[in-house]
Amino acid sequence: MGIEPVSNYIVLEQAAQARDHDTWQALMEPALAGLNCQVIQSTSDEAPGLLAYVEQHLRAHHSPDLFHVQHELSKAVAAPLAVKQRAAAKAVAQAEETLKRVHERCDNANGEPAKRGPGRPPKVTPCLEQAAQDVAAAHHEHQRLTGLREQVTQSMRAIGHAYHFVDLERGVRRNGKLIAGDIQQHIDTIRTIAQQEGLSKTCLERIAKAERVVPKMQATIEFVSGYVRQQVTSLELAPPQSFAMHAYLIPSY
Repeated sequence: MGIEPVSNYIVLEQAAQARDHDTWQALMEPALAGLNCQVIQSTSDEAPGLLAYVEQHLRAHHSPDLFHVQHELSKAVAAPLAVKQRAAAKAVAQAEETLKRVHERCDNANGEPAKRGPGRPPKVTPCLEQAAQDVAAAHHEHQRLTGLREQVTQSMRAIGHAYHFVDLERGVRRNGKLIAGDIQQHIDTIRTIAQQEGLSKTCLERIAKAERVVPKMQATIEFVSGYVRQQVTSLELAPPQSFAMHAYLIPSY
């Protein structure tokens, strides 16, 4: 399947026996033949057949799809943390149930004549203290994991905000290297959480898989910037007008 992303026009939708670059070329060439356009950019997952088709046949720029980067990070860290968070919530419920039972035993003991020897402290009080401590510890662990999940979610969301050649909050152009640095910083934060929580080797490998795409994301920002620069140059504007286009009009648009 191939879709033009602005209009959502479906260029190609066809079942095929393979997904190699030759198959893509054989199917896409007639689909594009009737359109008055030139494909200069594509976005997809990192499937080798697609990458080879874009490079060898379209000779266009490939942009990594943000979704697939975030999806790998979610499977690597967010999903395992969710499992640990659910287990922590179950532990909270169990600890609270234990505390409730100890309270009930304590109430029953207070309502009956004391059968302990003189000078001996009641046995219920230490149990009650321990149960209360267990509840507090369970709540703390659940809150800690909830905070970590939120931190991972915020980092993945921040990657989406960073992967743009315009700062959408300030309306200014951004530098590709700085963008890549921001994305890398958020991935490092996610990796640190994974390591501290002792997540599996597979989880760390998924993070590394997402991280390998960062240079391509930087290249995409540089490609977009170069394309915009080329289009503005073709207008043959005077320097003040050209500056206004790059610094104000295009970012605000």
